[in-house]
Amino acid sequence: MNSVKRFLFDTTHQHLLFSSSSSSSLSRSFIQCSRNNRLQCSSNLFINRSIDKNIIKRSISGNTTAANSNSSNSNFTLNHSSDALNSNSNKNIVDMNIHIPVDNTYEEAINTLLSLQSNQGVILSWINQRKNDKEGATKILLEDMLGYCRVLNINLNDKQSVIHVAGTKGKGSTCALVESLIRNQGFSTGLFTSPHLLSPRERIRINGDMISKELFTKYFWIVWDTLRQNYKDQEMPNFFKFLTLLALKTFQEENIECTILEVGIGGRMDSTNIFPRPVATGISALGYDHMNVLGDTLQEIAGEKAGIMKTDIPVFTVSSQPSEAMEVLVKQSKTMSSPLCVAPSLSEYGFNDKISLDGQHQRENCALALALANCWLSKQTKIPLENIYSNVEENKHQYKQYQYNINNYSSAFFKPLSPSIQKAITTCEWAGRAQHYVMDQYPNIDFYLDGAHTPESSLVCLEWWKTVVNSSATKDSDKDTHYIFVYNSTGGRNPKSFLQPFITSIKDKEIPMFDLSIIPSITIDKTLDKNSMLVEKAQVWEDFVVKCFNELSEDSCKVVASKNVDNCLESIIEYSDNGKKKVKVLVTGSLYLVGNALKFLMKDKAFN
Repeated sequence: MNSVKRFLFDTTHQHLLFSSSSSSSLSRSFIQCSRNNRLQCSSNLFINRSIDKNIIKRSISGNTTAANSNSSNSNFTLNHSSDALNSNSNKNIVDMNIHIPVDNTYEEAINTLLSLQSNQGVILSWINQRKNDKEGATKILLEDMLGYCRVLNINLNDKQSVIHVAGTKGKGSTCALVESLIRNQGFSTGLFTSPHLLSPRERIRINGDMISKELFTKYFWIVWDTLRQNYKDQEMPNFFKFLTLLALKTFQEENIECTILEVGIGGRMDSTNIFPRPVATGISALGYDHMNVLGDTLQEIAGEKAGIMKTDIPVFTVSSQPSEAMEVLVKQSKTMSSPLCVAPSLSEYGFNDKISLDGQHQRENCALALALANCWLSKQTKIPLENIYSNVEENKHQYKQYQYNINNYSSAFFKPLSPSIQKAITTCEWAGRAQHYVMDQYPNIDFYLDGAHTPESSLVCLEWWKTVVNSSATKDSDKDTHYIFVYNSTGGRNPKSFLQPFITSIKDKEIPMFDLSIIPSITIDKTLDKNSMLVEKAQVWEDFVVKCFNELSEDSCKVVASKNVDNCLESIIEYSDNGKKKVKVLVTGSLYLVGNALKFLMKDKAFN
């Protein structure tokens, strides 16, 4: 069989991998697609668009044999991890034709950015290399990223003051809380996270706000033009590497005082892991995810996450860490001489008030963020520490007892929390994570959105949902309230492992039965050309999820598939009799699903 040739293309919001059945049918497949103006995805996404030959021009030789040479069966598969598998070497690329920009506008910046995606063959090859030759893969990543940074004059030693956070669950929320804490003490902040929900600009935040189109465009072309002058097509950084470089260049040139970096996947071989001496590192709760990349056991996964530890640099983690993961973290901290501390709980500071992010798990993330922020503040020299801590009558000198070099961190050194600290943790916003949203025109419909997508985060989401449905306000009107569950999963994850805790909780009468459960196809509703249209796809995956749901619930719950998220949410509004009925809706299973839901709910409030 001829080797498969694959074409990767990315819309503004997500990433689609288009793969033809064989090289011999490749041209016919794309000609037919162009004629029909139709691209269908066999996973959870699909999109209709005319093919821009300047954008879809990446031809890469894969190592997978074709299963079917019939061009009519060409398979367009969503690659949910192509973004996060950011350490892709690019060394295996045979031919890569990058989009040629026609001007220096924001729109062309996005078009050009999208052409930097890696193809599935390269990703699979890199996954194998990461698992089988960790030392070699790490060396390649470091050499590539250091080379880009040298060309871009990005100073990795003393220009940027960095807090670096890895983890399976809650690392993004932790980073958002760290940013809020540092900013509210009077420092400028730069925050780099992934993925985005609505716009790539979400990934780069300055002083709490998404980078403006103007700044994004300015620094995009500075980075792009500099790299193009020094690298051939096949040597250019991929999508995530480029965004990492763009963020670092922006933060440096804007003289940001504190840079907070969220790891993409893993830690040791992540593109963000290039600073030799960050001020502090953090590892949030660990669990099973991206096992094809990080390993099959918690010990292996923890080893990858622990790769962000640096010699003589304090590292913090959470108290709920599984014992087998904690053992690895402790061992690695000793090996690296990186002093490890388990972050004290918020109650140990004497703080028991509500924080802005819902859910008990967010209190643990907040505790980790608070320890990281206090550690960073202890090392900065811009503002005297007495101005930060001594404004609290009960804390005149305790903060002086913290010793950075041995990381003897204790809540006793930093309590009670100052007004500015309390403000930071009670005003921080982080979309799509335990988020409550109500549309102005339908105040009786409460949407609860959480991007949980692993078995462990399913349990956390369930605990949050229990607090919602079992609150006194809800119980008082329980008979009048309808409950709806909106779910889908991505990346080949097993729906049963996520859904089982909810089904068990319903059977145990811990939560009310859902009156309706909907499995919508996750659609991409923004493309790069004005004439593109969305069309319905065959809901093979969604029907499978419905089947899984019915098997688990023994057909006791009403479960239906929906052609897309918009249709799903419109049907919920119709179900509520246009907002006359009280309805509580839980949307979970995927950040992609949550992003599509927020796009619908926010409508004209949404950003691009």
